[in-house]
Amino acid sequence: MQKPTYFFYFFLMLLLLPISCKVQAQSDSHLTGAEYVDQSLYRNREILPDVLGKPDPNLEKTLVQVKGNLYRHTNGTLPALHSGLVLITKEGAIVIDPALTQAAIWLNEEIKRKFNVPVKYVILTHAHYDHAGGSQIFQKEGAKVIIQKNGLEPIIGEKLPVAVPDIVYDKQLTIKLGGETVIVNHIAPSHSNSMSVVSFPKYKALQLTDVGESKTMPYNDFLDFYYDGWIATLDWALQQNVDYIDVGHYTPATLEDIRKEREYMVNLHQQVLDLVRSGQSWDELYRHVKFSDEVKKWGGFDTMNKLNILGMFRWVSNHRRGTW
Repeated sequence: MQKPTYFFYFFLMLLLLPISCKVQAQSDSHLTGAEYVDQSLYRNREILPDVLGKPDPNLEKTLVQVKGNLYRHTNGTLPALHSGLVLITKEGAIVIDPALTQAAIWLNEEIKRKFNVPVKYVILTHAHYDHAGGSQIFQKEGAKVIIQKNGLEPIIGEKLPVAVPDIVYDKQLTIKLGGETVIVNHIAPSHSNSMSVVSFPKYKALQLTDVGESKTMPYNDFLDFYYDGWIATLDWALQQNVDYIDVGHYTPATLEDIRKEREYMVNLHQQVLDLVRSGQSWDELYRHVKFSDEVKKWGGFDTMNKLNILGMFRWVSNHRRGTW
């Protein structure tokens, strides 16, 4: 029997290519830097229950003007508050991180009611369920969902009950819509490897979800954490000409808040590294980390301080190598 030729395999590869390719050729005159996801690949994907999607008549929801056409949406109450920026243009709205299905239903209708425009784009700052939840509501209404390209796989792989993004990008994506400009940047892996930081240059505003803090402790044990990239992202933010920073939770931050957060994280990293290098085990180490009086007043300190040490201990332990 004759063996298949090189040309046979080449022809077979061409036939299979459209099936295996995750992006497809499209265009959108409002976008620069976009790649388009082949939605047909995920049409029948398995998803987990939307556990945060249950109706709650007591859920607090707001849409409040920041400046000009820029607004901030919130849902929930402290300490579980989620937030994101919303830009209204004459051609439609751009929404960041709906966070909850029930909040997304309300926000979609509120934007229509107040501004009489549809939501055109939903930007997901990263592929975590507590921020990406509700994106499917806007997608069903015709909005295009955008995420950094590393966010597509965990949405599919973790079976998240959120929208499969329509659009991904690598380092930077620009949206020009209705006379407004939004720039979506991936600086480095930080709080997840799919993290986006969103700039609104006209309004000197920034969406720095989960990476930025406003006099609050970083969450828990630095879930899905990349220390070097986190610091690089904070360094980038500190170089921006902004006076309003939404951090996805709690209250907005200032550049001074971001500077102090960076100082805290670098100090914590150095303390843990020094203690590990001195030979201390976890049982010894966490007792010897020192916090400033200012940090002790930050929101969540009593709950998060030892968890922050633990997360940094794991990072340091996994990213050093001595004589062993």
